[in-house]
Amino acid sequence: MTNRRIPTRIVETGRVMRGPSGQGVGWLQPLAERARNLRAQIQGINARLNTNLAHGVPSCVTGEYTFLADTTTQITIPAFPVNPDLLPVGPALVVNPIILSGQTYRIPITFTPPGVLQAHNLVVGIEAGFTSFVNQSRQGITPLNDYRQSRTATKLGFLATTPNLGVIRYTWQQQVLGDFSSVMPFLPFLWNIIDEKSGRPYSQEWLPHGALLNTRGTRGANPDGELFEFDTPWLFERDGQVAFLFRPIMDLYQVDAGDATLPWGVDDLSGGRRVQQATVRVEFHGTRNYTSQDVLKEGARV
Repeated sequence: MTNRRIPTRIVETGRVMRGPSGQGVGWLQPLAERARNLRAQIQGINARLNTNLAHGVPSCVTGEYTFLADTTTQITIPAFPVNPDLLPVGPALVVNPIILSGQTYRIPITFTPPGVLQAHNLVVGIEAGFTSFVNQSRQGITPLNDYRQSRTATKLGFLATTPNLGVIRYTWQQQVLGDFSSVMPFLPFLWNIIDEKSGRPYSQEWLPHGALLNTRGTRGANPDGELFEFDTPWLFERDGQVAFLFRPIMDLYQVDAGDATLPWGVDDLSGGRRVQQATVRVEFHGTRNYTSQDVLKEGARV
């Protein structure tokens, strides 16, 4: 009877990983491939350390578009629902358009020299309201929500004001500035970004406003939201030009001066007129980097 000896010599094949007992348990990446990957990682780190864009200073590039109420246009809403959760019953309301849904508004943004901007985050906010109240210059501009919110004293947020009588309705397209409705005015929208020089869009499809995670407003407080972060830093050269495409999916109106409804509960007309507005502000946050091109004040190169 002969004893079967356990082999103590392992023949390396280059593609087999040994377990504790010395037997093959799976595939092992070849050393040559591992060396290539390590070399690529080292080269990438070295390029980041020696690039002109290794260090930058915090910077922000903004663009905005202000929509003024068109007082020459009167639109009649047959029955404006003061409580949108009930049947569409209410007074006939004559309004002036500020922003109309289904239209694409272009907000141009230019990245002026010196330096190039590496954009990391995007912030978009909408503010709306009045600048004159009863013949006095008063700033009634406040953040405009992009989601439904009740304005009653006991119920805040996405709630029905009378849950025992109606159900939450989502499809009221008309939004009117003021505090006479049980639901605060809000303006959801779609968006995209176009590089004006190359014509390339940021997304192949329209993006919803919820992807921005912008500031959310509540009654009496405005808690900070989170910033939209690009997957990779977006480098904008000197004199870069983009357009932020703003496409609202609801209408925004003001109450016409000739209508009997008082949007704020008191007479707010100035000189017999009521002109309210909405401003869409776009901000690219990131780091600005300077090179010898900026030291020599050569500006943008074509």
